[in-house]
Amino acid sequence: MTLKDLEYFIAISREKSITRAAAMLYVAQPALSQCLQKIEKEMGVSLVVRNSSGVVLTSEGVCFLEFAQRVLQERSELAKKIRDVKNAENGEIRLGFTGTQATYVLPYILPEFQSAHPGVTITLVEAHSDEIETKLLRNEVDIGILHPPILNINKLNFFEISSDDIIVLPRRISAYQDFIYYKDGCDEPYLDLNFFREEPVILTLPTQRSRMVCDQIFANAGIVPKVQQVCRSIITLNALAEVDYASVLVPRKQLSPETEGRDIFRIDESIAVPYTFVVATAKDAYLPIAVRNLIEEFMKKKYTF
Repeated sequence: MTLKDLEYFIAISREKSITRAAAMLYVAQPALSQCLQKIEKEMGVSLVVRNSSGVVLTSEGVCFLEFAQRVLQERSELAKKIRDVKNAENGEIRLGFTGTQATYVLPYILPEFQSAHPGVTITLVEAHSDEIETKLLRNEVDIGILHPPILNINKLNFFEISSDDIIVLPRRISAYQDFIYYKDGCDEPYLDLNFFREEPVILTLPTQRSRMVCDQIFANAGIVPKVQQVCRSIITLNALAEVDYASVLVPRKQLSPETEGRDIFRIDESIAVPYTFVVATAKDAYLPIAVRNLIEEFMKKKYTF
């Protein structure tokens, strides 16, 4: 069998369908079926079970998938090592990031790094944090900038580079004044989250890290919030708060210019959960020199933005 055969098998297992895998690979379906049959004949076992919706891996197929992924990972890392030996001052870095970080992280890192390493090509891959984790594990990106919680904590190396706090933007027409309080040594007001026992709130989607952080804050407070609506981005939360459509929780550093002038409130430290950025790489993956240099740049600038 060839490396191409392994790639085809991984695609079939990922898509759970020979038809969908063939479309994704731009390969004729009969050719993909023949490839699978060839591998099964060589291994002497059935690797998939066909059903009405596609294919399902057998126990032997799961073992073979792990083997195929490991072989292709080794091949990829060998190619990186050879490129490093040939041209240490150049190279490519595939950097995964969320849309938020295009504004709040990348401008503080990339210009200076690119100036110091002009021969390095940086390919930007924008996705949600969970998608970036998947791409790291599939070797589709070299470095990921993520928001915790880290879902694949045992398969990734990571370190924190920046931290933010979640603040409350209540509707001006709501009865939030009854829940304001102050603490010694802090000039900023706090808002008792019991406010949200009656006040509806708009949050991001449950799969998004900003939502996971907010859910944990509410859980710490012993509150089940009345979620009025959900949205896909913190930008939308800001926009809705600007027109006083809803009460929201947002990271402080991501307040829009319009909402920065509004009454904003801290969350008590006993229940607050920080909203952080981490830099992550796949465990045991070979990191080319260019990638290591960018990681060093991130480490130098930890907590400076």
